Amino acid sequence: MQDYERKSVSEVTEEINKTYFLPDIQRSFVWKPEQVYALFDSIMRDYPISTFLFWKQRGEYIQEADIKKLEFVKTSKDKNKENTEIHSAKEYLLVLDGQQRLTTFYLVLKGNYIIRNSPYELYFNILSGNEEEEDGILYEFKFYNRNRGMHFFEKDGDIDKLWYGVKGIYDLSIAKIFSEVTNINKNIKAKYNIELTDDQRNSIAKLCQYLKTEKIIYYYPELEKNYDKVLDIFVRTNSGGTPLSYSDLLFSTIKSKWNEARDKFDGLLNNINENDRYRFTNDFILKTALLLYATNTEGVRYKTKNFKSDLINKIQTDWKSIEQAVELSTDVLKDKLFLTSHKTIYSNNAIIPIIYWVFKNKLKGFGIETNCIDDGEISKIKTWLIKALLSGVFGGQSDTILYKCKEAVDNNLAKPFPGEEMEKRINTETKKSTKLDSDILDKVFYNSADSYLVLSICYGGTVNFSPRFKGNLPEQDHIFCQDELRTAKIPEEKINSIFNIRYIGSTENKTKSNTPFSQWMQSFSSEAEKKEELKKHLIPNLVETVQGYARHEKSVLTAVTEARSMATAVKIDPKDLENPEKFQQYVEAQKKLDGALSRLLVVVEQYPQLKANEGFLKLQDQLEGAENRISVERKRYNEAATEYNKAIRKFPGNIFTGIWDFKPLALFKADEKAKEVPKVKFD
Repeated sequence: MQDYERKSVSEVTEEINKTYFLPDIQRSFVWKPEQVYALFDSIMRDYPISTFLFWKQRGEYIQEADIKKLEFVKTSKDKNKENTEIHSAKEYLLVLDGQQRLTTFYLVLKGNYIIRNSPYELYFNILSGNEEEEDGILYEFKFYNRNRGMHFFEKDGDIDKLWYGVKGIYDLSIAKIFSEVTNINKNIKAKYNIELTDDQRNSIAKLCQYLKTEKIIYYYPELEKNYDKVLDIFVRTNSGGTPLSYSDLLFSTIKSKWNEARDKFDGLLNNINENDRYRFTNDFILKTALLLYATNTEGVRYKTKNFKSDLINKIQTDWKSIEQAVELSTDVLKDKLFLTSHKTIYSNNAIIPIIYWVFKNKLKGFGIETNCIDDGEISKIKTWLIKALLSGVFGGQSDTILYKCKEAVDNNLAKPFPGEEMEKRINTETKKSTKLDSDILDKVFYNSADSYLVLSICYGGTVNFSPRFKGNLPEQDHIFCQDELRTAKIPEEKINSIFNIRYIGSTENKTKSNTPFSQWMQSFSSEAEKKEELKKHLIPNLVETVQGYARHEKSVLTAVTEARSMATAVKIDPKDLENPEKFQQYVEAQKKLDGALSRLLVVVEQYPQLKANEGFLKLQDQLEGAENRISVERKRYNEAATEYNKAIRKFPGNIFTGIWDFKPLALFKADEKAKEVPKVKFD
């Protein structure tokens, strides 16, 4: 095993872009100014700045393995460019861990940090170091526009600050550091009338010494030649920082054979993600491409050996077809299955078999044509996807599962979608199963990974995860708030059960907060609003409706028929509008019809098989339309009648009322029972 080695910042910085480079697997520079300040404060306080990992290889191997080396940027806004100059006998060090820190040193000492499109440089407040600030910083560093000069003085409230350019301190001669610091003190005294203390002069010398002579870069020179192992080392050492996808690492291999690869992938991801609707990544696209051409399970795995020229050429040649298959499959999610957010799809790998089926059958759109996806196939895709997600078969290592799905598609090239064949292969040929337990919903809880999917199914795809205003973003809300249930000694698993959760807009959720259910129900301004709110979230009736619908269907429809007959049998003459008794008979008949319609609507909405039936869908539309029209017309009548009643009581209307004996008109009043949500009970 290799030993760790030490070098000074100066030794490494002076060799950056000569001996020290970045492998193509590295990300861009991303550090914020505050991270730079903390790094230099740590140096001044003798704190360790963590270890570094360099991949040490001779130029000869780098040429043979076709390893790309990138240059460090000289400004914070630059992009890393490839350096193609390689000397076969020279040893190069490619930075696997520590890129952000080394880039920081290089920018501060040799380049510039760009802020508001202007070059800034790092300055050291040489009067700091006595008292730690609230943010934990003792020695203060800050970026200023380089036109401020080598040093300048400013007053920050009651605090004096004397800023000196770090580049100027780095350029001091260590051999003459005592006289150099003495000259700095003389210049500062002459210009600002400030006499530096011994500690402040020592701080200048210390910063110079720590940048030029102290060997504070403690690194491990990795000599491994197996590129897959190097990638694995890189992933492990970078797991604590900004996450990298494995495909980002593999792009160094792909780009060497297909220069447009990253642009093509980025373009496709922008199209299918739609401003963060979904969160598909390069990993997802690459895994899909691997499955398209795999001849065994091993071919689905992320390995550099799988990305040989032959595979990359196939991906490049078929890219248009791959792109179309991926885009059509995401259209299925959004437009047909109404899974309109990444929150509802917690395993992207479950989508890949759908893409493969679309790709293999050269499907182009939706419809009944031979090269389109019809409604029957949409239904099969929906069943497959929901079962695959809820069963968790794609959790963990899913390469075997993916290849079994590929085999099912290959053996059923003709349509329809082979969801059942996929399930059969998974259930019989792997250790996993797509079978769902009868108590599957009992295992779904508030904000769990699968809760968004389950709620979206319950709400029939009506939830908008991409609203125009952030206040309408859907959130999960406890119907009966946690506080009132805990007070009632309800177990925590019951409180957070999916049966006590609903979708609600962000703003509305904040308004409701922990309001008890009974108080919340009193907050609606009208009975119509309250009724609509209850009907919209009437999920608990689902189970009982499904269990008892068969024997209840007839009675509900009978009740509607009888109520309709009664309602149409009671006639009302215009003159009866002035007769409260006659008008009340008409209202009572309407109430019975209203109640029967409401109960039927609940059943239709909560019973999946009915919703899928074309006849009942039409019936539901007609019932809802009738209910809305009745409500609107009653409202209009009440408004007109109210205005009329006012008019006959006020001057000059009251004069004519007495002459022609105008009578007040009766109004429709809300039925007390309408305040309650219809309950579906099957006794």
